[in-house]
Amino acid sequence: MRFGIHSNDTRDLGYKTAITLSEFLVERNCTPVFECGLENTKLFSVEGVEFNSFDDVDVIVSIGGDGTFLSVISDYRDLDKPFVGVNKGSIGFLTEVSDYNIEAAFERIIEGKYKIMERMQLKAELYDRYNKLKCEDICLNDVSVLRGAQPHITKLSLYIDNERVEKFYGDGIVVAAPTGSTAYTLAAGGPLVMPNLDVILITPLCPHSLQSMSYVISSESEVEIQLGSFETVPLVCPDGRVVPNIEQGDVLKIRRYDKTVQTINLGMTGFFQNIKRKIVARGSFYEDGKE
Repeated sequence: MRFGIHSNDTRDLGYKTAITLSEFLVERNCTPVFECGLENTKLFSVEGVEFNSFDDVDVIVSIGGDGTFLSVISDYRDLDKPFVGVNKGSIGFLTEVSDYNIEAAFERIIEGKYKIMERMQLKAELYDRYNKLKCEDICLNDVSVLRGAQPHITKLSLYIDNERVEKFYGDGIVVAAPTGSTAYTLAAGGPLVMPNLDVILITPLCPHSLQSMSYVISSESEVEIQLGSFETVPLVCPDGRVVPNIEQGDVLKIRRYDKTVQTINLGMTGFFQNIKRKIVARGSFYEDGKE
């Protein structure tokens, strides 16, 4: 079995976890594959490691936090390989494996004792006021429209399936896939949704109104957000990436992407059990790594 491994060296200091995993995989007659360009790192010292593309690997491994996991998916989603994450971050909703259970987890993967979860993705397209496509992106978590560097109100108009829903004033809005329900949407007071469902979530951020509610809509629907006039240029962020050159009158269209992302589910913890374990109390997961 061939494992393509991407390790975030700002999280996995000295590639310690990557080296431990590689040595374990080689002992099990598997091949760890790292991206080209890492030949001069400590990874070279592990006998049996390859430095190559991930085109012919069986599984892609992300070592880092949820941000690393999303970045790895963005880089390699077109390979149609299953992904698994080793958590070196602070929360790790998307990274089921940790240092303490890494050998047991990968033993299960080698033996085929896992399930594949098909996770819905979103496609975001940004058009100018003349309906010309400016850019597009794919995301697993969410697309957020946020106020810019200055604390000025963002003016947005929300449409669902060409029907105007509301004109929105506030800090912004988040449109999330089910996987993203435990991310920014959760912090904004949106609903928790199991990641294998096919729905789209829309949650306002600090709305200047007497009510604030999320929308849960069909995955077959299209969301349209029209950017009104602004004093400070807002941010449009698919999975945390910043879209450049935002202008007044731009229109953001978001709908379900026609391909899913495959992630490995080892069945070590359930969805709701994982939430309770990760967020025992507000902010507790940030305190010295304690849960």
